Amino acid sequence: MAELSVIIPFVNEYPQILFTVQSIFCELRDEVDFEIICIDNWCAEVESQQRKEDKGGDKIRGLAEGNHRPWLKYLKYDKKLSHWQAKNFGVANSTGKFLWFCDSHCIVSPGSLKSMFRYYKEHHEEMNGSVHLPLSYMGERPGLELIYKLVLEEAHGVYHYSFTNYNKNVPPGNNGTPFRMPCMSTCGMMITRELYDLLGGWPKELGIYGGGEHFINFTLAVLGKTVNIFPTLPLYHYAEERGYHWNYNDYHRNRCVATFIFGGEERAKTYMKFVKGRPLVLDGIYYDVVIKEREHRDIIAERQVMTIQEWAKQWKPKE
Repeated sequence: MAELSVIIPFVNEYPQILFTVQSIFCELRDEVDFEIICIDNWCAEVESQQRKEDKGGDKIRGLAEGNHRPWLKYLKYDKKLSHWQAKNFGVANSTGKFLWFCDSHCIVSPGSLKSMFRYYKEHHEEMNGSVHLPLSYMGERPGLELIYKLVLEEAHGVYHYSFTNYNKNVPPGNNGTPFRMPCMSTCGMMITRELYDLLGGWPKELGIYGGGEHFINFTLAVLGKTVNIFPTLPLYHYAEERGYHWNYNDYHRNRCVATFIFGGEERAKTYMKFVKGRPLVLDGIYYDVVIKEREHRDIIAERQVMTIQEWAKQWKPKE
């Protein structure tokens, strides 16, 4: 059994997926008991978009076959186009007590991931939440590393995020210990399997784009957990057009899923009320989400220790 499971979903990410896997392997080998699980999410939905499948899946599957790379696993998830569901599938087929999620177009700064893992392994109970690497786009100059900041429009049911400068948020005199933020990207996120199970995994109704990071960050919030940034060199992210596309209604459906689970019916209904579109379509989305994600919402409602509104008060600027 591995101690750390690295979960990487991908769709048409050749050759980036190969560089990502190699980067993580070089970071962790001889240092950590790990496994890298790559989940190929090529499916009929992508094919219907007139996309041509690239060589990424075949390359990763070929590398994972045999006994030469026991740390590498190739999985196929083709039930729907959703990197959130692909991640759930990867976790279900993993063995680690600790989970690290990474996009399939990233390069790890040397020393950053293993340092974060060692710290989190020792301190995860007192941290009581997730820990994340700062991000940077490949080729960007030092000093422009990124993390998330909170964006609130509570009257519109909006609990969101945007980028902010990492260096400007590091507490003065920080001695290399993680510091809290209200939210952060799930690319570069490490959590325990126990915490993943407490969240219930990503909601089954989430599609390809939107909602997944809202769910993680703001469900952690109502559960009384924390989001922490590990002060280190960044996880480099390659910004490139993806081999699939998403649509407007799906994006807001995903946001509705997340908002319903962490905020309940009133917050989800408020969010959908201010989405632009045909009222009948938007109402249909809302009621469909409430019906299909009721079980997950009830689980979180039973476990939560505060409302999302109560949590948000902690992060509002003091007047």
